[in-house]
Amino acid sequence: MKVNFSYDFTLTFDEPVRNHHFCLRIVPHTNAIQQLIDWKLTLNDTIPYQKTRDGFGNQLVYGFIGKPHRALKASMEGEIELLPYVYHDNEPVELYLPYSTLAPFSMVLHDFSRSLKLPVTDFRKAYFLTQTLFEQFKPIEISKAKGLETFLLYKEGLSQDFSHLLIALLRQSHIPARFVNGFIDGINKTHTWVEAFVDGDWRGFDPLNGTLINDEPYIKIAHGRDFSECQTHRGSYIGKRQHILEITGRIGKDEQ
Repeated sequence: MKVNFSYDFTLTFDEPVRNHHFCLRIVPHTNAIQQLIDWKLTLNDTIPYQKTRDGFGNQLVYGFIGKPHRALKASMEGEIELLPYVYHDNEPVELYLPYSTLAPFSMVLHDFSRSLKLPVTDFRKAYFLTQTLFEQFKPIEISKAKGLETFLLYKEGLSQDFSHLLIALLRQSHIPARFVNGFIDGINKTHTWVEAFVDGDWRGFDPLNGTLINDEPYIKIAHGRDFSECQTHRGSYIGKRQHILEITGRIGKDEQ
């Protein structure tokens, strides 16, 4: 399936900043199930940028703005080919077994896991946990959760809260799991989901929607052990830290 996509990133500052070194994860990931056919990226007034990859294979765009400015704007559009969401790569799966900073172990997590009657096979466990979070937890726009324990307490949170909890539960069941940041059809903002290594392949699971990802247009931008390794923007600058970040993504199927 080929789809057209566009992606807008705007970082707005309360006051002008300068000497801004930036690094963006906004170029879709390239792997066995998605291939960029064509893409175009524009930053502010066509400021120059360079490309590289991080340790997880995510594409990075980085550059520098020396003069005072009140916004960093990136606009990207292109075409991508998507295949069914089942694949294998060269990363060691053991990297995604230990708990991480935003998907840690806790007794609250342990007790919640023990309250569930998990299936036997890894695939069924992953799908069961995905549907359990969808059924028992509520998505909201502004989260009260400040970590997995409060998310388990309030049972409501953001997309990344759902993903972090699913990752922690999968790792507790000795299933490698990684965090994915991207966007999907029908939602005009970024979305997160989980890849679990089951039956020798990475499979996509979306706990916010309770689904096993197969042929749906999910465009992956980056993955890591948790959200801290998939952040869209990192950087440094001279000026006040107050800023507003807006990110939107749109997908349209190629009708040709």
